[in-house]
Amino acid sequence: MPVYEPKDYEKVIERIQRKISERNIEMGESLKEEEILSFENRHNVKLPQAYRMFLQLVGNGCKRMLDGRRLNDLESCPQQELSKPFLLEKFWVWEDDERDGDAIEADMQNKVYRGNIELINLGCGMSYNLIVTGNYQGEVWNFTDVGVQPCCEPQDFLGWFELWLDNQNATNYFKDFVYNEADID
Repeated sequence: MPVYEPKDYEKVIERIQRKISERNIEMGESLKEEEILSFENRHNVKLPQAYRMFLQLVGNGCKRMLDGRRLNDLESCPQQELSKPFLLEKFWVWEDDERDGDAIEADMQNKVYRGNIELINLGCGMSYNLIVTGNYQGEVWNFTDVGVQPCCEPQDFLGWFELWLDNQNATNYFKDFVYNEADID
């Protein structure tokens, strides 16, 4: 599933609502526009439209998903300096980076740990994060303790969530990922 077009959001949300109901997933209460605006104003950011619609029409997080994981609600999402742009353009495995540790840490702080919110914590240093600023705004990326990469094929929030509903941990978000030394950030 590629990143959806805004014209498709309502159809996708209807499908997601039906699947949530069929699977008896308990969602958090939906947010009102004023609540979302308040969050955006506090953090000086505009959330991606698909995620805003999800918060309003589907729910704000969930108690427990099918695989035992929990989708974070907006206020409890670990947030990384939201108003500053997420600057990565492609995957980066800092564990393989041969530069000085201070340089790596500086790049992590200045490129990675900003402009995104954690959607779900998988444990063992892994999470899926929604990029809210920068060139990849609206996409979901995989964060680990050794690096970060986009889901392949690219997934916006709605595509990522629907795949999760359909396949849980069996989802292969990286099926099209090809490691190439020239691609390293």
